[in-house]
Amino acid sequence: MATQAEWNGFTWGVAPGCVRPIKQLDSNRSVSVERNEDKEGEPATQTVAMDLMTLDLSYTAALSATGRDPRDEYGEWWRNVSVYAPFYLNGRRFMADLFMLKSAAPSDILLGPDGQWLSATITLSFEEYAEDESGLKLDKREIAGLTPGVMTQTVATAVSVGPSDAQRQGKMPSNPGM
Repeated sequence: MATQAEWNGFTWGVAPGCVRPIKQLDSNRSVSVERNEDKEGEPATQTVAMDLMTLDLSYTAALSATGRDPRDEYGEWWRNVSVYAPFYLNGRRFMADLFMLKSAAPSDILLGPDGQWLSATITLSFEEYAEDESGLKLDKREIAGLTPGVMTQTVATAVSVGPSDAQRQGKMPSNPGM
């Protein structure tokens, strides 16, 4: 198979019985500049930071070309939103170390008489996956373990702060002569 690109085990390219070429590929790298003007004697500042790189691509998923139901193919992408992996173009890693799938969207869906998807254009948006400010990467297992709800916490007041009963019993008098 002549492979154009690969991400997380999914490949695009052309081979006998499997035609899935990339139709459009766009990438963007930009910088953000924030300026704070002089305020009451404070010096003016300027902050410059690189934005995360983006990668957008689209391709046509056709039942006749791949032998695979385009709706199932879209469902696989839908389940991979938030997954990150290296993106390879022409067998080489493309720019950033990791790209996270931010969104997957089908369009131009062609339906058969029974409602089966015969073809669809699938558009994928990736964003560079980078470390956060603390230098730590989020573990997907930690994200999956988060559930909505209310956290309750007992608040200690200054009146209730002090040694525990066990600490009070073990305390020796500070002046044994008294």
